[in-house]
Amino acid sequence: MRILCTRPWDEWEKKAILEVVEDAEFLEPGPDRKVEDLINEAEVLYGFPDVPMSVVASSKTLRLMHVQSTGVDRFAPHLVDSQVILTNSRGVHAKPVAEHAVALMMALAYNFRSHTKMQEKRLWEDPGIERLEGKVAGLLGLGAIGEEIARKCKAFDMEVIGIRRDPSQPAPAFVDRAYGMDGLMEVMAESDVVLCSLPLTRETQGCLKYEHFAAMKPTAFFVNVGRGPVVDEAGLIRALREGRPRGTGLDVFETEPLPQDSPLWEMENVVITPHSGGKSPENRRRSLAILIENLRRMKEGRPLINVVDKKRGY
Repeated sequence: MRILCTRPWDEWEKKAILEVVEDAEFLEPGPDRKVEDLINEAEVLYGFPDVPMSVVASSKTLRLMHVQSTGVDRFAPHLVDSQVILTNSRGVHAKPVAEHAVALMMALAYNFRSHTKMQEKRLWEDPGIERLEGKVAGLLGLGAIGEEIARKCKAFDMEVIGIRRDPSQPAPAFVDRAYGMDGLMEVMAESDVVLCSLPLTRETQGCLKYEHFAAMKPTAFFVNVGRGPVVDEAGLIRALREGRPRGTGLDVFETEPLPQDSPLWEMENVVITPHSGGKSPENRRRSLAILIENLRRMKEGRPLINVVDKKRGY
């Protein structure tokens, strides 16, 4: 089985794969050959493919493409009619992204920006904080990341409500109430903290507009660790200037890097991180473990795990 990585292989990766696929051949880009030059020699593509998806879709040899990310919005729409199976690293980033979401929530609730500024000025003053116990956490997205956020919010004794694609299914663990997308406005209005981990699909692109933010409590906070383009950024900025929500913590943006002229940089009620929520030293090992499990299943003719519905985009 010929397996192409989008970067040079590490020896530990090869060793781990050979334990399952003894006849594995490892392909990688080099000075003379790019990834797109090797795709038609490979059965499996692994990594962060930065190649035209038309090349992947038209490959006669490629059977599986496994990406090291959870989001597949750059890939899935172009592979709908392709024979290539697309798998992602769903679950790998759940814990670090959930931790990041909680960190942003706490930075807002505990007014860390004001505390830091007062420390720099050597001022002993109380800028005020919001306790989380008893507050309502509204989770937009109840996938692996959303469920992990729910678990952590429950540790603060918060009530957890959420939005999911199929509300007819039982609510996940740690979620008190779950709604469909038609309950979005209700969740925005009821929540004290809205935490978004929605994937980017045709249905979710730009789904959070000015009117949704304007419906939030004047004391509420908004956190986004999902995908930037699910938010109408101009609408969010307008709502922030009007005082609803009270503040926001953003790890993802419509355009990345965030343009230097974005008003978000200078807003006192905004905490910004550079799409760093999902980063962890263990991510590569966990993603490779999913690939190896699927290589084993391919050999045995069993259904694969983490298969993306290319039409839905997740």
